[in-house]
Amino acid sequence: MKKEITTISKFFTIGMLFTGCLTFSQVKDGRPAKESFENETSIINFKKNKSSVLSINGKHHQSGKSSLQWDFIGGGFFETSNFRILTKKESPLAYGDYFPASPTLVMSLYNDKAQNETIKISFEKQGKEEVWFPIKLNFTGWRTIRVPIFEMSGNAPKKGDAIAYDTFKVSATSEKSKGKLFFDDIVFSQYMDDRHPYPDAMVPFIKKDKQNGEDHWMPLIKNMQRIHDLSLKSVSDSEKKDLSVIEKRLDKTFNKEGKKNNNLSKAKEEYAKLNLIKSETVLGDPLVFKVDEVYFDEEDAKKNHTLDVQSFGKSIKKIAVFYLQSTDADKSQIEEMFINASRYFLDQGWQDGASGGTRHHIGYNTREVAEAFYMMKEPLKKAGLLNEIGNSLQWLFNLGKVLGPEVEYEANIDYYNTQSFYHLLLIFMSDNVDKQAALLDAYSNYISKTLALDNEKGVFKIDGTSWHHGGHYPAYGMGAFASIPPVIYTLSGTQFRIDEAGHKNFKKSLLTTRIYSQLYDYGFGNAGRHPLEENSIKTLKSSFLLMAQSGNPEGNSKIDKEVASAYVRLWGDSDKLKSEVIEKDQLPGYHVLPYAATAIHRRNDWAATIKGYSKYVWASEIYVDANRYGRYPANGSIQIMNIGGDLGSGFKQDGWDWNRYPGTTVINLPLKELELNTELLMFRSEETFAGAVTLGNNGVFGMKLNESKGSDAEESKKNNGFPGKLKANKSVFSFGDKLICIGTGISSIDTINPVETNLFQNFISDKSMPISSSESKNISTFPYQSSMEVIGKSGKWLIDAYQNGYYILSPNTIEIRRQSQESYNNAYSVNTGKMNPKAKDETITKGDYASSWIEHGKAPKDASYQYVIYPGLQKDAATSFENKVKNDKSYQILRADNIAHIVKDNETATTGFVIFNSEKELDDAILKSVSVPSLLMIKNEAKNITISVVQPDLNFQTKDKGFDNYSMPVELTITLKGKWKLNQNSAVKSIVVIGGNTEITLECRHGFSNQINLKK
Repeated sequence: MKKEITTISKFFTIGMLFTGCLTFSQVKDGRPAKESFENETSIINFKKNKSSVLSINGKHHQSGKSSLQWDFIGGGFFETSNFRILTKKESPLAYGDYFPASPTLVMSLYNDKAQNETIKISFEKQGKEEVWFPIKLNFTGWRTIRVPIFEMSGNAPKKGDAIAYDTFKVSATSEKSKGKLFFDDIVFSQYMDDRHPYPDAMVPFIKKDKQNGEDHWMPLIKNMQRIHDLSLKSVSDSEKKDLSVIEKRLDKTFNKEGKKNNNLSKAKEEYAKLNLIKSETVLGDPLVFKVDEVYFDEEDAKKNHTLDVQSFGKSIKKIAVFYLQSTDADKSQIEEMFINASRYFLDQGWQDGASGGTRHHIGYNTREVAEAFYMMKEPLKKAGLLNEIGNSLQWLFNLGKVLGPEVEYEANIDYYNTQSFYHLLLIFMSDNVDKQAALLDAYSNYISKTLALDNEKGVFKIDGTSWHHGGHYPAYGMGAFASIPPVIYTLSGTQFRIDEAGHKNFKKSLLTTRIYSQLYDYGFGNAGRHPLEENSIKTLKSSFLLMAQSGNPEGNSKIDKEVASAYVRLWGDSDKLKSEVIEKDQLPGYHVLPYAATAIHRRNDWAATIKGYSKYVWASEIYVDANRYGRYPANGSIQIMNIGGDLGSGFKQDGWDWNRYPGTTVINLPLKELELNTELLMFRSEETFAGAVTLGNNGVFGMKLNESKGSDAEESKKNNGFPGKLKANKSVFSFGDKLICIGTGISSIDTINPVETNLFQNFISDKSMPISSSESKNISTFPYQSSMEVIGKSGKWLIDAYQNGYYILSPNTIEIRRQSQESYNNAYSVNTGKMNPKAKDETITKGDYASSWIEHGKAPKDASYQYVIYPGLQKDAATSFENKVKNDKSYQILRADNIAHIVKDNETATTGFVIFNSEKELDDAILKSVSVPSLLMIKNEAKNITISVVQPDLNFQTKDKGFDNYSMPVELTITLKGKWKLNQNSAVKSIVVIGGNTEITLECRHGFSNQINLKK
């Protein structure tokens, strides 16, 4: 080896005589932004001193087949000016300018032998050191780092500022140091999303102001240290017994009993995909997390020669399954393959304390890795790798967070989805039973406490909604609902069980999913960035079953009968409930999700989901490559679904007109204008009025729609309104089998595009599927177009293709269409031409539709509408519907203006109030006034009345850039005509009689209905 170094040293002494004659200022065009050291000429432009030897070596490498080897002794250094700095435009930024980005150094280095020495990485300008940072050499294997220039020591630039250095330098910091390092894939400077570079044991100084991981959850040094510092005690016999029970349940999850097979050839085939070579170490392509976040030249073919960790995980999991299901004769060879892959995993830098530059949202990409290593924990133990692999995964999955103080506990739905179950697995990736018990005790406490949080730190809110990205987001909740029940079940019946409060709060949110779903589908209103994309709870069958089998939260029943009842209604399979006699649950009624500005009016065969938004509840998530046309799904939408869910009720993306969400009031825009000119938006208005009140099985929804001014929930950018400045006061009164819909004060300043209120848009699988109207009982012609003028109380009506009836009460023009429609996939941008690469469908979609809407014209000043929906009619309803609606005396619209919408339900003697303006008194027999805009229902029973009231202002408090997402109390005073006194069990702050009127003051919170019983 000494002879080789001497020869190379002589070569570079001669080389430097030549290259030293060149000044770095002479190197101009053609300089690399990234250096991968793929040939001998790669280092012609690298200077070094006599204490250093540089060579190209294939012993270790990342991309390509070789790397730069640096042999050094004390004071050694090498440097280069042969590089260029990438501009922001050249850098791969997934979200463009939406998130801040800064110049960042990216590089990989390999250490054969750990030592207690340090090297320094620096940038210079005109011979002066500008910025630098140290790297300790106390590691082995590969390490990849991403270091923002503004995070370096010295004369660092400000975050986001451009840089202009002319020399990159690596130097040993001690005269006594001596060693050998390998460098590869140096991107000297690219702009990188500031959220992504993350600290680890090698570069702990990154994000020193954000050690709580508030911008992304990633492995944190403090959490790793907590595991290292964990105080252990000897476990008791009862703890050992429970640990054994839990581990056996986990083992059973992955090792299914069955016939053993000859799987050797299959295992070899899967192992071959990894392209591993066993040498001094196990060599292979770079094992990467997110290679597309790092700069690659378009012609750099080496980009494809990487192995992402998710693909690696899928392969080794298959190998693990083959091992468990294999005959004994084949096991040793399969085991050897797996151990080779494990050594490769560690050598590639997937070790305790290494972040690989960034490993954000890591749980999405490493599920199979964790499962595979858990399944093979016995072979790993035999090979002496169990603790090293276990430590790596416990760091990677941030397991140490469960050891933190409870004041730091904060729930995260992504954590529940991608990490919570794996934390349980990884506790057993250790051969120390005392460590297992200590970690499991802390884990149980952490899961229990965070699941119980229904305040600003919680994600399963007090109303049963499931929060992520600052709002109710069922698509993210589904992952948590899939992951947490196995945790609760696995720990059930042991001293490590999830405690009552956490179990109970999680159960509430799980059961709430069946309230906002019909039968399984939860529709478009709360779909976030996934409109009309199979939004369903169908996958939660095993979750409901496991929760039922886990027993009730109180721990005094082996079967949770409430969850079991929901399971039987949804899936009808009672055989797995241990012969318990379980009846189907019943869900008719009116349900309110205030934290989602959502109401659900249900009857046995249908559900109507009514959706709004406000200052605190965003309308939808418009994403860089998803839901590009999603401005309107919460503009007071009314989605009526029968037992067939989305598709069975006429909701499908193919050909869907994104202007036509039923129930919404919109400015009908060309899709090029409907698409935003920003990458992301979660629009919130400045209005606090959006919510619903319920009494008995009925309810009333109301919202102030105002697009003129608002904010982005993700960044809380103010004055984010839309140019048309659309406004409307909207309400829906749900009584019995009907929904009475009222809109007033409809206005816009858009003089080009019309304002419309949509009645329905039905996907029709057969062009002959008819609709009906008061002017034609069977409209099956296709295509078809007509206008229906409603003058006075002329009794005009329609029945859509799915047997929902619409009775028009107001003088409006009703447009009706049956036509083939072309639209854009929600994941396609018509303005940029870009398509989400994960989207399976075409950019342009087509479908046949029947639709109808109320036309308000261009730039209306004070337009209005009134109509009644009768969902779920019989198929022969066209012949009787006209008589039905004209003879329906069950309701009266008492008022419909910009002060209030008031409707009386004669069948229940209940009057509903949506009061938009509280400054004027109401012309009502009982209700005189309210102190602030509110929603009420008053049931009048002679000398007794029942009042249900909501002040819908959620009153979230400001926090950082946005809100803390937890409702604080608001006060409401109701003034009633006459003298009234409280019946029992009515909570109010005060009740006083003044001048023949009764003033009742109460505290409202969470958008919940407050019921008051009064008598004369």
